[in-house]
Amino acid sequence: MKILYAGNIANIGYLVAKQLRANSVDIDLLLENRPIVEQDPAKQDPELQNVYPQWVRFYEKNSSGWKRNIMKTMRKYDLIESQYEHNIFAYFSRRPIVSRIVGDDLRDLAFSSSLRGFLMRRALRRARAVLFSTPAELALLARLKIKNMIFLPLFADVEFFKPVDTARGDFTDKFVVFHPANLWSLKGNSILVKGFAEFIKDDSDAILIMIDRGPDSKVIHDLVDKLDISRNVHFLKGPLNSVELRHYYNISDVIADQFVVPEIGGIGREALCCQKPLLTLFDEAGYEKLFGEKPPVINASNHMEILDRLNYLKDAKVRMEIGKKGRDWACKHHSLVTYSKKLLAIYEGILDRERIDRVRDRLSEIS
Repeated sequence: MKILYAGNIANIGYLVAKQLRANSVDIDLLLENRPIVEQDPAKQDPELQNVYPQWVRFYEKNSSGWKRNIMKTMRKYDLIESQYEHNIFAYFSRRPIVSRIVGDDLRDLAFSSSLRGFLMRRALRRARAVLFSTPAELALLARLKIKNMIFLPLFADVEFFKPVDTARGDFTDKFVVFHPANLWSLKGNSILVKGFAEFIKDDSDAILIMIDRGPDSKVIHDLVDKLDISRNVHFLKGPLNSVELRHYYNISDVIADQFVVPEIGGIGREALCCQKPLLTLFDEAGYEKLFGEKPPVINASNHMEILDRLNYLKDAKVRMEIGKKGRDWACKHHSLVTYSKKLLAIYEGILDRERIDRVRDRLSEIS
């Protein structure tokens, strides 16, 4: 069994391949050369020391015939797991496909009227399995009438993202809210800023740390200035690598993610691993139905709810209790070790041509 993982959004492909290779699975990773920080294994895994392992395969997107070269590479493997537009190439490679939903690929691209959107829908429908993680993704796949879905929650690196005693430096004795999400309307940054502005009327020493990166950077800077809270807002130049993210998770009291799309993403999972209270918007009933229990996450959808939740989280004992439950949740539901075991069972079932319902049933036996 020779597997290719095509794509590395949020470093998912690299971590999956690394874990499976540690268990003697023959799997390679395919990604564009000169990847952005969030998709660059050498920038995300400090163990690599900026040297790529031999099983990472690159393609040159600016070269002529690069699309043909990707499909030529894919045809050398028995099965492809693919992300985003790599699903389209995998479809044309005519190899068995496992599609991993990662966000905008489903939310935007698969519903667009463009040729790429048409091909994305075709790729999803022809995939042997489409892996999803959230209630929102389940609803969108149902709208596309995708039948070959498998619920497999995305993982977090619980061994790397963990509680670490870290000096807080300039933020000592401050109530610190860390907002690592891109500055982009889809993240609801302005909702958080307005809620935080209300909060510091009674807690003037609180600090909001934001990563200054994204298409709405100027919008957020202007809003901070308009609300006259620049003394309480600290902008970091982004993007941050995994070591930097772990540092800021651990010096913070609360992690605030996003407030538009009702789901827990990669930032949320990492925050839970670091045993920090997570403040975000999510579908409580949907998560309870999929996971069998509600995640220990603080829900908020508007600036007044953010004000209320931050006031609640000022209590250190409350934060400690919620943080402990959050890490327990992450270890139970988002372990990379368990994820890789289930993924391998999916690969084997597909290559053995098992029915998708049988593959689903076998996953419930793996822990």
